[in-house]
Amino acid sequence: MIKDNYIKLVFGLKIKQLRTGRKMSLSELGEKSGISVSYLNEIETGKKYPKPDKIASLSKALDTGYDKLVSLKLAKNLAPIGEFLESNILEKLPLDHYGIDINKLILLMADSPIQLSALIATLIEVARTSEMSRNNFSRTALRIFKEFNENYFEDLENETEKFIKKFNLKSSSKLNSDQLIKVLEKSFRYRTDESILNKNPVLSELRAVVIKNNGFSLLLNKKLSDAQKAFIAGRELAYNFLNIKDRSFVHSGMRLKTFDHLLNNFKASYFSTAILVNRDSMIQDLEKLFKNRIWDENRFLKIMDKYNCTTEMFFQRITNLLSKYFGLNKFFFFRLNHEIGSADYMISNELRLNTNRNPGAIAGDENFCRRWIAFKTLNHLEATIKRQKNFSERTVSICRSKFYDSQDEYICISVGQRGNLFENMISSITIGLQVDDILKEKINFTEDEAIPSIVVNEACERCKVPDCKERAAAPLSVERMEKYAAVEKALSELATRSAERR
Repeated sequence: MIKDNYIKLVFGLKIKQLRTGRKMSLSELGEKSGISVSYLNEIETGKKYPKPDKIASLSKALDTGYDKLVSLKLAKNLAPIGEFLESNILEKLPLDHYGIDINKLILLMADSPIQLSALIATLIEVARTSEMSRNNFSRTALRIFKEFNENYFEDLENETEKFIKKFNLKSSSKLNSDQLIKVLEKSFRYRTDESILNKNPVLSELRAVVIKNNGFSLLLNKKLSDAQKAFIAGRELAYNFLNIKDRSFVHSGMRLKTFDHLLNNFKASYFSTAILVNRDSMIQDLEKLFKNRIWDENRFLKIMDKYNCTTEMFFQRITNLLSKYFGLNKFFFFRLNHEIGSADYMISNELRLNTNRNPGAIAGDENFCRRWIAFKTLNHLEATIKRQKNFSERTVSICRSKFYDSQDEYICISVGQRGNLFENMISSITIGLQVDDILKEKINFTEDEAIPSIVVNEACERCKVPDCKERAAAPLSVERMEKYAAVEKALSELATRSAERR
């Protein structure tokens, strides 16, 4: 949208700047140019771009050259706004989904003091040197959108129930991919094929692709598990049943082009997960699990195996239901990926609900704390795979994690697993529930003394846990802050002594 409207916005800003600079009202400019006030208002707000004859009239009325008026170059005090528009940052901000008119935002910027221009210039500079200029804005906006709704969406839950009733699917049964694909083929003109993607090395890393051609062809990667195929089929059903048109036709971890694609991908994923992990059944299973005074790893795995779902889907479903049905709304969730043999770890999915604490680095170049159970789960899984090359089972771990610099404590459950598409890629999916009186009341095994406890932090650079064997970097940030604090204290003491001498 910004690219399409850029010329109109810049022209409108220049007209308004010249008019106000000459202390002219819209009415006065209208009289001098012969253009109606309403049309001038549309020009200044970036809604209309006048024809050459009207531009000539404005040029004469404002006593400025025609070429200067149509030039995209802005005056120095508005230059940061022009650069902001050109930087493509606003395209990454899904402002329309939050009821914000981008044109009005631009005008607000134009009317603001020089300090805001400086702030805009700073944002551009940050965007150039970070992921902000790509799609992190959209992903952050989506994460916050989920957090505002406590990751539970009643409208999507209701649509799922309607779908199950309409197509006579038993909500209590373990649905497989064949059942969902059959609905796609019979009701929505789909054809499925598992023989095409893997023949092309470039496409063999994709989970699935949908081709529109006299209906739809769903090309599935043959390496997928049945749960993954069922999830993809469920998402395709969501796009059709919910009548979602603005979508991506590639199922992969690749970046989605727009916020609408990202948001609709989330809705389809939520819908699919709700089909495969029935809400009422899951609530009952969690209630039974939480009643136990002792943590039972086998029971946890049995509940997971009850549904035809991936580990991530299972954990996502838990986060959907915790706040709404158990009153537990202080937790975080994240997926950590790791390639066997490498030193790299990457968070690929995360959610924080009513907590600012998370096991991740604060700045992009920081190393997050390796003491978290997610890392221990991955390290254990990697060692097991090196001993047993064909090992592909899920491993479960639990731990109490207490922050070094506060009393914040979390019960963390982590599941490690091996990837289907990339055998050398492993991941851990972790949920951390903040320990408070409500958690102790709702989950009995919180007090299980057999659950190990460990002190953790957010980033190595900001942590001074002594003799930390897992440390990935020196505590440079905290040492720098302590140095600044010492300087401030010394300066304050110096000022006090100087005042006393007087």
